[in-house]
Amino acid sequence: MLSRLTGLSTVALLLLTLGCQKSAPRLLKDTEGRTFEATCPANGACKFDQKSGPQRVEKPAQALLTGSRLVGICDLKDGEPLQGPFDCRPLNCQSDAECPPLHGMKDGQCLHGRCSDPAEAVSVQDSVMLCLAGTGLGHDTPAQIERYALALNCGTPCKIPAPCQQP
Repeated sequence: MLSRLTGLSTVALLLLTLGCQKSAPRLLKDTEGRTFEATCPANGACKFDQKSGPQRVEKPAQALLTGSRLVGICDLKDGEPLQGPFDCRPLNCQSDAECPPLHGMKDGQCLHGRCSDPAEAVSVQDSVMLCLAGTGLGHDTPAQIERYALALNCGTPCKIPAPCQQP
């Protein structure tokens, strides 16, 4: 009888521990070689701590960009809203655990090496992130300006231009 109670106590303790567990930080990687430790609570915005890669001194804060097929990480000024997808880069992944959770899920979705929301269509937002992917941070070099213009002309429905990275 005592061993049965001990077994039940162990199971109850395990369930209690798992039920109260906070979301563990996960490492996110973008197309510019940056790595971020992200803590994403169930009810709130993710918090980011950049661990490696280039940094934008003028835009030191980060936020996620969702609402289309790809999930991106964006650079912002502290306390200011996102100016546009040109300050965002797609998140790369090899597994669902490397993507931020969306729609209340435990993990995000990794499709074709990108953190994605398969319920959403490919949009101009995705085209901009993919055309600027691998060009460095920001959007004001001549090459980035050219890529941005190319991205904006993806058509309806949006088809990512051939010179750009693909979803």
